[in-house]
Amino acid sequence: MKNREFDELIGQMGKCQRCLNMYKREKNCSLINIYEQNDMSKNIPSIWTDWYNRLDADIMVIGQDWGPYEEMKRLNKQYLENKNSETWFNLMECEKSLTKRMLTRYLKESAELNGLEIDPDYINRIYITNAIMCARNGNNYRGDNIKLRECTLNCSEYLKRQIEIVKPKVIVTLGYYPLLSLAHIYDFSLPKTLKDAILEHSLIEIDNCFIIPLYHPSAQISKEKQLEQYKKIWQYVK
Repeated sequence: MKNREFDELIGQMGKCQRCLNMYKREKNCSLINIYEQNDMSKNIPSIWTDWYNRLDADIMVIGQDWGPYEEMKRLNKQYLENKNSETWFNLMECEKSLTKRMLTRYLKESAELNGLEIDPDYINRIYITNAIMCARNGNNYRGDNIKLRECTLNCSEYLKRQIEIVKPKVIVTLGYYPLLSLAHIYDFSLPKTLKDAILEHSLIEIDNCFIIPLYHPSAQISKEKQLEQYKKIWQYVK
């Protein structure tokens, strides 16, 4: 049932053209719609996740965007050369980004602070997605080559549908723009800075689901402040 619903969602996203012709001061800020390409979007959209194996996850993590298309295309090509779960796992393990390492660390340590022990690959069973669904042009992860706010709001209906399909117990947002998308979806007010947003909305209950806004794992925020939010996750997921 969930797989069929997710198939339909991928098909809808594949037809979306909203962010494909964006410019800012004559600079190309357009995105690339990867969902037109079934081999990529259905098999492995990112080093982070194999969506179809995580549709029953209790925790949903929402980041900002997938990053550059060229990196996603390279990864997908490697996967399709020997398409199986072992290949995907090995590719995923080769990716050692600071974000991934810190997210895993904070999840593990916050669980321990709640008297829980999670196995080392727990993150591999969490549903991971982004506020912005398409890929950046080029090879740059950062910079002003996309319109963050506009693209976030353009994608919000697709994020909402993912939440409806997965039905997580807890949603955690990494940074400001994922929280902005949820504020747009569920119509709650949001201050202009992430710090103020976390102070005002440290825990939000929506439709039997708890939203926990987090600082980005690699942000220059003390470990104590990071864990203060992460600890809330395990009150609702055992």
